[in-house]
Amino acid sequence: MLSIETMLNSSPPLTHTLSIDRQLKYRMNISSLLDQHYCYALDRQFLLADLIEGLDWHYDVSTGVLSFGDRYHFQAEILGTEAEADATWLWSWANEMSFFHPERIQTALKMKQWGEEADIPELTEPCLSLESIDGHTLGMIAVGEQLGQAYYRGPHAGGAVLLLIVEPQIPWSVENSLQRIITVFPQIISEREVENHQVALRHYLNHYGFEPEETGNTIIVRQQEQVVLRASFDEFHRLQELKTSIL
Repeated sequence: MLSIETMLNSSPPLTHTLSIDRQLKYRMNISSLLDQHYCYALDRQFLLADLIEGLDWHYDVSTGVLSFGDRYHFQAEILGTEAEADATWLWSWANEMSFFHPERIQTALKMKQWGEEADIPELTEPCLSLESIDGHTLGMIAVGEQLGQAYYRGPHAGGAVLLLIVEPQIPWSVENSLQRIITVFPQIISEREVENHQVALRHYLNHYGFEPEETGNTIIVRQQEQVVLRASFDEFHRLQELKTSIL
């Protein structure tokens, strides 16, 4: 059985050679994608963290199975690797040293194709500085685009591997999606930097299947013709007030 640690550690120390850095020209593209998917992707990461808390991880490259202790076993693909030596990200499709099986990098290749079509170099450049982008950002975009259920950053000697869980079903559940949103959203914007709260909340609601009404700086959600959520924002799109009345 070939583990990710064995495969990566058998190669020379992780360093990635950077091409010309173009991230400033295109930063808004990645930023807008992250704004759309940030809250939902973090929501999935919170669910995963609760599920696997305290469990060791192992990834079998030959089978594509990501295991957490003896309890959970999920199919996962490799998005890429982070190297500590030169602080860079390398996409799995560009990693010629590790000889990843094509089945393990399908999602990374899809993201590359998408980047080519949309002219997003962060998705097409083989190697990027971790100062401009990292595995967490790319993992959240992949989850938000529904290419996977969640991602896991697996640390190893010299860096980390970013694994996207593509298992069809994960043993977690959200009984009341609106309740989860009104609990998680304030937590996210209070603990993390979210540039546009209004955009983030709108897309978070969309991810859960809601169709919010948006007028100016106000977002409303109705259920059975009754307003169950009302959010107001200031001129900078920062949350001012969040009121709920869950049916």
